[in-house]
Amino acid sequence: MNGGGSASMRKCASGFKVFILALILAAVPAYSGNPAGGPDASTADGAPGFARGSTSAAKARPLTIVGVSVKVDDGPGGQDIENLVSIAAGDAYSSKKIDVAIKQIYQTGLFSDVRVLKEGESEVRLTFLLTRRLLTRNLTIAGDKVLSRKKLTENLYALRQDGVFTEDKLLRAAAELKEALKKEGFLSSVIQAHYERDPIQPLVDVIFDVSAGRRQIIRSIDIDGDASVQVSAVKAKLESREGRPFVPSTLEADIGRLKEFYGVLGYPRAEISLESQTLHEEDGTVTLVLKVVPHERIRILIKGAKIADSLVRPIWEERVFEEWGLLQSESRILTFLRNQGYVFATVRSSIEKDAGEIRIVHDVNSGRKYTIYEVNFEGLRFFTPAAIKRELGLGLNLPLFGGIAGGRLFEMPARIEKLYEARGFPETQVDLNFKMIDNEMRAIYHIEEGPQLTIGRLSFDGASLFGAVALREAVVSVEGRPFFRPDMQKDIERLETYYLNQGVRGTNVTAAAEQTEAHQYSVVFGIAEGRRVKIERIVLTGNKVTRRSTIERELKIRQGDWAYADRILETRRSLEKLGIFAEVRIEEIPISTDAVNLIVNLREGVRDYISLGVGLETKTEPQSFEIWANGLRPRGTAEFILGNMFGRASQLSFVTQFSLMETRAVVSWENRYLFGLPLQTAANAWLEREERVSYGYDQRGVSFSAIKPFGRDWVSLSTLRWASTTLYFLDVAESQVDRQHFPFSVTSVSESLILDRRDDSFNPERGYFFSVVAEWAYPLFKSESDFLKAFFKYQRFIPVAGGLNFSATARVGLGRGNIPIHERFFAGGSSSFRGEPYDELGTKDVVSQKPIGGKALVLLNFELHFPLFPAMSNLSGAVFYDKGNVFAARKDFSLSKLEDALGFGIRYRTPIGPLRIDLGWNLHPPAGRNQPIIFITIGNVF
Repeated sequence: MNGGGSASMRKCASGFKVFILALILAAVPAYSGNPAGGPDASTADGAPGFARGSTSAAKARPLTIVGVSVKVDDGPGGQDIENLVSIAAGDAYSSKKIDVAIKQIYQTGLFSDVRVLKEGESEVRLTFLLTRRLLTRNLTIAGDKVLSRKKLTENLYALRQDGVFTEDKLLRAAAELKEALKKEGFLSSVIQAHYERDPIQPLVDVIFDVSAGRRQIIRSIDIDGDASVQVSAVKAKLESREGRPFVPSTLEADIGRLKEFYGVLGYPRAEISLESQTLHEEDGTVTLVLKVVPHERIRILIKGAKIADSLVRPIWEERVFEEWGLLQSESRILTFLRNQGYVFATVRSSIEKDAGEIRIVHDVNSGRKYTIYEVNFEGLRFFTPAAIKRELGLGLNLPLFGGIAGGRLFEMPARIEKLYEARGFPETQVDLNFKMIDNEMRAIYHIEEGPQLTIGRLSFDGASLFGAVALREAVVSVEGRPFFRPDMQKDIERLETYYLNQGVRGTNVTAAAEQTEAHQYSVVFGIAEGRRVKIERIVLTGNKVTRRSTIERELKIRQGDWAYADRILETRRSLEKLGIFAEVRIEEIPISTDAVNLIVNLREGVRDYISLGVGLETKTEPQSFEIWANGLRPRGTAEFILGNMFGRASQLSFVTQFSLMETRAVVSWENRYLFGLPLQTAANAWLEREERVSYGYDQRGVSFSAIKPFGRDWVSLSTLRWASTTLYFLDVAESQVDRQHFPFSVTSVSESLILDRRDDSFNPERGYFFSVVAEWAYPLFKSESDFLKAFFKYQRFIPVAGGLNFSATARVGLGRGNIPIHERFFAGGSSSFRGEPYDELGTKDVVSQKPIGGKALVLLNFELHFPLFPAMSNLSGAVFYDKGNVFAARKDFSLSKLEDALGFGIRYRTPIGPLRIDLGWNLHPPAGRNQPIIFITIGNVF
């Protein structure tokens, strides 16, 4: 199908071809047809079938297969595709075997049509004719541009870019587009759909030609069924008006607005619908009639407290049991009041009815307002007070942040009971009381724990493939530990997963618990083991550019291995991490009771990328809300990436950054393997010019890095670097850098160890990060470098309570030897010490008062985040305390010389880190500067 045609014409042609084939096959006396249970030949997805090269009847003597070949789209199939066929030369000819082979090929999901050609009489040759499943490469919408392409494609479900293509789906997609146009008022649109097949790859380009027609004009809109509201007031809420085009989607939105309008008037159960729609073909107009049934009016009266009735009105929008509605309303009112601190509030409710009206009355007694800063527990035996607070997420006393919400206090008994239940205490009861202690109201939870249930005996019935010791390690239920029924269901899943990961398929696990003593249970897992299967072959398909050796390196399982499910999953993840495949699918195809073929189906993604960016920057960090007053400069970036170079998953990239402050050009080569070893490497070459506070420099250099994960979450980064730096200005008088007009060469080797256990790299809330970097610069290759540097960093993120989150960062840098200024430690600014501007913490030059950097650095950052508005979860406030300094020499280090900064800020969470506005004070500012410093930036303190 290299050409195209309308979907309907091609559908008819396909059906006619199948019909003629059926007549021919019917005339052949020997077997011919679809395999039992296989797809039908007339389906749009294609079908299996048989064609014969000989019409002679089968002879009595057994037929032998002397050759099997495979063709894909009329071309050679290749070794991997041939491996899909479970029939080989030397096998006895059997139509049943051919049926099984066809089913196995279909199960791969790679082909839309499978046919078999039989040639010969006593010696049979079989040719499998396979048609690849087609994928949609491009979707083009041509013709009338009455709607945007985005709006039309949003309504396409049958066909998606990169999705499977069939002619049936093409017809459904055309109908979906027609329906989308109809919703926008084009009631008589015509969609012509056709496609063009790529002559080399199994890809198609789909084209929809749209003839939208014209919209009908609204002649009139009548409102029927409600006399309590003026028609003009109702029509004023409509976007659909007389004289405007009729757009069904707009009318649907109008009906929603009318329901809201009637809800505000006190009719939350009002029903509005389109009663009739009359088209007038002679003048292209339409008459609409909307039916309005307001039902009873509902008035909600909340007495004794200032509470908007919108808090409970949604409960009464539908017809509900009145008693249930009153209970739900009271619950919402009490939760609202308790969160405001009225922990002893009460509500009495009633319902009054008149003709056409229902009045819900809530009499509220708020009582006195309290702020609860502390909770106490009585009756604890299993938990300690500190342990139960930690489990419940209750932190220390924090009066500055308003204490503990009253609504949360009343939710706590149920949470405590569930906590105990998970520890084997099903009869725990918790009561909440309040007590005044030292003029402070405290919440006291009295806990009656009850007896703890434990597991006395744990056994596995029906297990023969694996021993009880291995199975016990797979479950969380343990003899002598708490008995909790939900854990049994989790253990069923764990055992089934364990069997899958050991290559066993078809295992079913059940669980039963029997009480053997007063508080002890016997737990029995019944295991109906499946069959352990091996991988006969691994078939790779779909890779056009990527080398087979590149793929095989990522395989965590081999032919002949048991079908370990976890290794198969790890293989898929490893292939996805290469970043060169748009889709990775791995299917298991059974070929016998104890063997499967593993089909690795790959779809290569876009290889080459180009991107351009234009923006603005400031010379230093923005320190004013008047952004234009911060010295704006233009900034641009350009990036070009060549991916999957030579089919080895390697990447070549060219990146340039240019501005009035800095210019940089970087060429990078990234490779997943080094001489066949699983070691990710990167080679970089760069040219750059950058302006800092005390100096500016031109630099050129090359580096080679190797990245290797090891252990649990650990990463090793080793780098060999050579760089030549020339200072083009220097505002400090430092003996080590007095040759500012001459290149200073550095040859160094560095090793970094990184451990990242944060829950989110960009917006962490819990976990920790640790890194240590050691760099040795040695005078090799005629370089002047001769120094050592080490840098340590530790971050901790701790959720406290009630949305509070505490974080701490510690950084220490040490150096020795002849360290040039561009290799020294600097600090100051929004990401290090917020009591000084960028780079300006530490010793200054006597004459210019510019920072000279140092050989020792100590920085400590403490920050507490808290929610500002419950409805805005991405917005939070922060208070911070920074402590540290930069020392020109290690011998200058002294704890008494550490500077302090205090401040507060606002955070707005974004996908790439928080947008931060900070106001910081240096508690020991330099003479003549007492004003705070404003920092505006994005990203965490690092």
